[in-house]
Amino acid sequence: MTHRLLRNAQADGWERSDFPIICESCLSDKPYVRMMRADYDKEYKICTRPFTVFRWRPGWDTQFKKTELWQTCSKIKNVCQVCLLDLEYDLPVQVRDTALAIKSNDSIPKSDVNREYFAEEHDRRARASIDYESSYGKARPNDTILKLQRTTQYYKRNRSHVCSFYVCGECTRGAECPYRHEMPITRELSQQNIKDRYYEVNDPFSLKLLNKAGEMPTLDPPDDESIKTLYVDGLDARIIEQDLRDHFYAQGRI
Repeated sequence: MTHRLLRNAQADGWERSDFPIICESCLSDKPYVRMMRADYDKEYKICTRPFTVFRWRPGWDTQFKKTELWQTCSKIKNVCQVCLLDLEYDLPVQVRDTALAIKSNDSIPKSDVNREYFAEEHDRRARASIDYESSYGKARPNDTILKLQRTTQYYKRNRSHVCSFYVCGECTRGAECPYRHEMPITRELSQQNIKDRYYEVNDPFSLKLLNKAGEMPTLDPPDDESIKTLYVDGLDARIIEQDLRDHFYAQGRI
């Protein structure tokens, strides 16, 4: 439990919610999930305000998931409360903002005074029923972010942790062990931090995707503006002409 004593939840800005804001990958593909809810059970690592923590297990061979992010901050950046990935593109916010050229000023300040003012301001707007207008959603998706976005759910991130006894060669539970029996792989993607991912700094996963985006081939517009022909290759056989028209209609008359 949090170390601060509760005087008035609304006055102190403590957050209580009935359901988390999470992506489908963290929720799993199971039709029913049993969640445990603990009101004011944890202080958010960025703004240090207690919030409601949800905890659940997506499947029998998966690890327990729990919310790590204040729900207000999740709404501001439109990210999952567990993995902090964008809810629409399933990408880190650093990749999303870079690809869409968004200069986000919605992050929680790092200093204690500004951080407290930020939290109180959002509590005031919530009580006054004022919708927060963030910089997210004002930019239209471009070709880069559409290529980087994940179109299928990645349930592999819910896998259970590696069994430490197996690594030491001492696990005797065999198939009944709830943890993975494989040797851990130490690489740059294992060095991820929630604060760095939210503040869009030193995130190895974001840097990997941005480097991948830099290596993607791009098409430059022709110098002759009278050229209106576009060659599209690599299409699936199931795509029909109407699908192409629906995709390119935003660019102008076809």
